Amino acid sequence: MKACWISLIVSCLCLLPSGAVTFDMKSLGASLNGWDNHQTAHYSFSDTHYQTHQPTLTRTPSGGMFLSAQVDLISKGSAAAVCHLGLTFSSAGVLESAQVKGTISGKSIDTGLIRRPDAPQVSAAEESAEPPRPFHATDELINEVFVAFDGEMEKALGERKKDRKDLISRIFTHGAYKADLSAGLRHNLNLILQSVHD
Repeated sequence: MKACWISLIVSCLCLLPSGAVTFDMKSLGASLNGWDNHQTAHYSFSDTHYQTHQPTLTRTPSGGMFLSAQVDLISKGSAAAVCHLGLTFSSAGVLESAQVKGTISGKSIDTGLIRRPDAPQVSAAEESAEPPRPFHATDELINEVFVAFDGEMEKALGERKKDRKDLISRIFTHGAYKADLSAGLRHNLNLILQSVHD
């Protein structure tokens, strides 16, 4: 029976395209204070508490991978905001697209799917005038995602703070909340990228 299982596992591995991207779940968990029995990690980052659920992975026919990870911002013992990172990688481990969806204070947020940008075209005249700024497509993609995320947060929290009468509370809670959630998501995204291997 054991031999049958081994044979089945080997057969499944052989069906994966050669050069398929891999993901180190153990490494990600270790960087987030470890996975618990509920497959979640609890940790603090920048004096704010978060909870990350083990990502789910889906293989693409070309050997790439779609990864979905839930990140919760914890306040007073419960999730104050729930966000889902959706990331698509090529078979070489290159981030091809990203999206953030979530719910905050009962309001839905969605950055839309942001695809990896092409390098800008630079004319010969522009090149001779001054050296072009270094272009890093992954960094540009991530920046676009968080510009869209900040816009969505402004909408969601903008409506929420209209109901608050305390001006000082409105200013500080709004800015801190948005910054905390954005920082937590960036932290997770950076760690996920470090756990992807070709």
